[in-house]
Amino acid sequence: MSTGEDAKEYAEEKGKELANILAGLSCEFATTATLTLTEAPTLLFKEGDDPDFSSVMLAHDSEELEKQKETKKNRDEATNAFMYGVDPTMMVNRNAALAEQLGRFESLREAMPQASFGHVSKTKCDTGVRDALQLPADTFEVMVKLSGNSSSVNLGDALAASGVLGEVQKNLGIDSDRFDLVAEQYSLNMYGKGGHFKKHKDTPRGSDMVGTLLVQLPGAYYEGGALEISVGDGLKKKVVLEGHPSVSNRSYYRQQVKWQLPDPTKLRIAAFFCDIDHEVLKVEEGLRLTVAFILRIKEKIAAELQTSDINSSVLPKSLSSSEKETTLAGKFVDLCNDEAFLPVNPLKIDVTNQWQRESGYTRFEERPIFLAFPCFHLYTNSQVFTKKTESAATPLTSTQVAMLKGKDAVVGKAVLAASEKTGGAVKIYLQPLVDHDYTDQAGGSYLMPKFPTPKFKVPRRMSDDTIETKFKTTGCFEDIWPIWVLDEELGHKPDKIGGCEWNSDGYFGNEASYIDFYVKSFLRVEFAPSAERKKLIQKARDQPRKVSRAPAAKRKANIAAATKPKKAKMDNPGHYVMSRGTSPGLEGKEMAEKDAPPPLSAGKGISKYFAPAPLATLENGLSKTVARPKRSCARAVTKPSETDSETESSSESEKENNFYVSESDESDWS
Repeated sequence: MSTGEDAKEYAEEKGKELANILAGLSCEFATTATLTLTEAPTLLFKEGDDPDFSSVMLAHDSEELEKQKETKKNRDEATNAFMYGVDPTMMVNRNAALAEQLGRFESLREAMPQASFGHVSKTKCDTGVRDALQLPADTFEVMVKLSGNSSSVNLGDALAASGVLGEVQKNLGIDSDRFDLVAEQYSLNMYGKGGHFKKHKDTPRGSDMVGTLLVQLPGAYYEGGALEISVGDGLKKKVVLEGHPSVSNRSYYRQQVKWQLPDPTKLRIAAFFCDIDHEVLKVEEGLRLTVAFILRIKEKIAAELQTSDINSSVLPKSLSSSEKETTLAGKFVDLCNDEAFLPVNPLKIDVTNQWQRESGYTRFEERPIFLAFPCFHLYTNSQVFTKKTESAATPLTSTQVAMLKGKDAVVGKAVLAASEKTGGAVKIYLQPLVDHDYTDQAGGSYLMPKFPTPKFKVPRRMSDDTIETKFKTTGCFEDIWPIWVLDEELGHKPDKIGGCEWNSDGYFGNEASYIDFYVKSFLRVEFAPSAERKKLIQKARDQPRKVSRAPAAKRKANIAAATKPKKAKMDNPGHYVMSRGTSPGLEGKEMAEKDAPPPLSAGKGISKYFAPAPLATLENGLSKTVARPKRSCARAVTKPSETDSETESSSESEKENNFYVSESDESDWS
């Protein structure tokens, strides 16, 4: 390969082979389960002096059902239904169930306040967005009986004891060797007739929160009200927790399907990652009652780094048993051994224009080249960049990769496995990006050292120069040469962080346009030059890495720290207040990071192109970015209505970095 273009073309062919492997890999973004009980659960309340409101049985009263079936109103409605082709017996049973549960839940409905939701920096109650009732976790308790137990236990404990949490953890691909999945009770939610919740995300509450788990309580019959979960701006959808088909669907009833109430000993469960869009569809009739849990990961003990014989074909145990994942890791190893794959990096490319070529002058520029994988999930600094020294310029450690989700985690684990096997010849980085409405017409997305935090607010006016300064960018896509292994559009939908007036050169008269800014990210996989890779691989074969273990005292301390989590406290129904503290396993986390291979040197690798500006410079609000000419092009003058920039509360670690964390407008629990 004599030119940079030839080397890039060869690398693109190899990237397609990686894409074929990932295309056949299915990673769940949501999963379902069922918890089987020996009898119907009981809903207990911890506050209030009314004895009639101290508990509610989560099962229909058979005697009351028979009374409701004989009422004149019920019989009249059944007769009318028959005229429209609906089975009258089915209608009688349905109406009796609706009337019985209405009386059983009457006191509870009167006591439950309107559910709120987060919008920008405010907590709002708007039935147009969310029409539901909600109780905080510290006011109620659901008691259940499992098979083989004579006494009742709390629903949260039953989820762990029954193995449901383990099943959810496995289906979502959360590393079970490193983490335990813990369900933390958050709220009781009730949706009546007409109730709904528009598409939204559940805002992450702390770096250890990974998802949401909903338990559908029995004894509350409803029609409609399904939970629709979607990813990739609706590219994939999953519908769960559906109610009984509505009576308006006459074709269903003409099929003479037997109608019956749901089994009160079968609890339906749905779990999904917290950054996934979901929506509660309109409840056509009845009551939809759920308990929401926050899913958190708790580190078991200090992670013991796994090793393997470098001369063996067996990859490290950090990978799952999936054959596809193992194949992907092996492919990265093959690329490191391929001398024709990216022999030098950065590559020299011919940027000579026509006038220079006619004058007999040739001009070359160096462009860093790497494999790029769009992220399928949303991340924050508190999850992946928890230290001041961690940024897009430093390779991800095993601790950071453990926080990735879905296909992102598959790629991260595969690269780490290949890096261990090749002595650090390949590295993986998480690269945040910022876009605006006209980015594609200019020089492409801007590169950022970290994600923005809630301290950041988009100013009223911006130009290309102020974008680079305000966002502390380290360059843009025209300065690099990414090879997209997967289509960039398949990644996580960019999150809006605000808008302003903008002109590329800073002229804000009639020439200015209104633009919105968006944040997204991708995984950057770098390879050392082939000569350096050869040396690193040979060194790894000669000196296999030793097993690193945390001291016994620290391991015991970490085990003791993994105590039962407390229930989430709510200062109001729309916000969750998290107590700050050190997570278990911190010592082991630091040791694991010490064992991570160092980044490629600036002279030999391409990390220098992504290095953030010096700390002193950042504190002064200035950023020394990659030098490049100003860009200007025709812009649309149409100015849509301005929307507020979005802000959310941040953790202590996020406050150290003056950037903004992108969150959803509507943040609460379904």
